[in-house]
Amino acid sequence: MKNTISWIVPVSVLLIGFAVPLAGCSDNDGRNSLSGSVTLDGQTLEKGSISFQPLPGTKATSAGGHIIGGKFEIAADQGLMPGKYRVTISAYRKTGKFVNDPQRGKIADVAPIVFNEKGRLEAEVVDNAKNHFEFALTGRR
Repeated sequence: MKNTISWIVPVSVLLIGFAVPLAGCSDNDGRNSLSGSVTLDGQTLEKGSISFQPLPGTKATSAGGHIIGGKFEIAADQGLMPGKYRVTISAYRKTGKFVNDPQRGKIADVAPIVFNEKGRLEAEVVDNAKNHFEFALTGRR
């Protein structure tokens, strides 16, 4: 009996020592995951980036991610607090021309896509909701 107790106490202390710090790790501080799709002139936006910046009155940090195949996902641990956000989408398209890159040689030239949205893009993140956004953009060529 004495031998059993002698190893139970140290093992219990170790388990409690690991469990207490981990208890806070599962919490995402109220952040929410985001997902969505982006089209440009009715076609899937193949590659780009998306950024969410808090609007005045929203006390939160910004978040962003990559758009690949017209889709984006931001996990809860990198996500946003509830509130309203300005959305910025950046992308490039091939111009049909080629340029000489000193390190890579002849490569396709790309130019930024200028979006023709009348108003600014905005999104409202809601706590414990799906937070799926679809952005249909038009571009100026």
